[in-house]
Amino acid sequence: MSDTENKETFKNIAVVVAGGKGLRMHSAVKKQFIDLEGIPVIVRTLVAFDTHCRVDEIILVVPEQDLDFIRCDLLHRFSFSTPLHIIKGGVTRQDSVGKGLDKAFKICAQPEKAFVLIHDGVRPFVGENLVDRCLEGALQNGACIPVLGIADTVKRADKNGKIICTLDRDGLFRAQTPQVFRLDLMIKAACHARNTGFRGTDEASVCEHAKIPVAMVEGGPFNIKLTSPQDLIFASLIIRAKKEAELTGHSGFY
Repeated sequence: MSDTENKETFKNIAVVVAGGKGLRMHSAVKKQFIDLEGIPVIVRTLVAFDTHCRVDEIILVVPEQDLDFIRCDLLHRFSFSTPLHIIKGGVTRQDSVGKGLDKAFKICAQPEKAFVLIHDGVRPFVGENLVDRCLEGALQNGACIPVLGIADTVKRADKNGKIICTLDRDGLFRAQTPQVFRLDLMIKAACHARNTGFRGTDEASVCEHAKIPVAMVEGGPFNIKLTSPQDLIFASLIIRAKKEAELTGHSGFY
């Protein structure tokens, strides 16, 4: 299916979840608001979707206590061309995603004709090509996530920190976001999880619990999740490398 056909037939809605406290970041500022080379993390994440031609609307889900700061202090300094909806999240990430799905349904009352791209607010380096791969995978399969293979040897340990065994890396992957789902399928999975008391670690696991098949596409090596101070060092290096690549005419950096 071409980009034009997708644009005319489906609505693509990015749901950016930014409710983390950032305890591992050891920062007085929440990690989504940390300044990265002059631009806050969450703004960089939003810009990645705002500038993508196939994203029609953006929903930013944040804790209630952050609403005024985001609306009145943070986002008024930046302009977005894609419609941006800022809504209050829930107690857990899964609850927040649920609120994002409710808002997406209000935007597109025909959920079988919409896709949601559910993304971590602290993954600011989601590239255009990665979003395209995820959208194409979801168009073909109904649900699709980006993943990376595991290069390191993986050990299983007991609660005392003693190694039990070495796991076979074949068939093991690290999941990233955006995780893309047809809206009706994700709503069905979320309802099933709520009715059965299931708590997933990501949206794909919620779909798995509902027996909804999820496809995989290649993730992005720069699509890192910022969780520790060391990640901020990598983030600055990525920004500088990207600028250099753009200056030298090297496209497709992500």
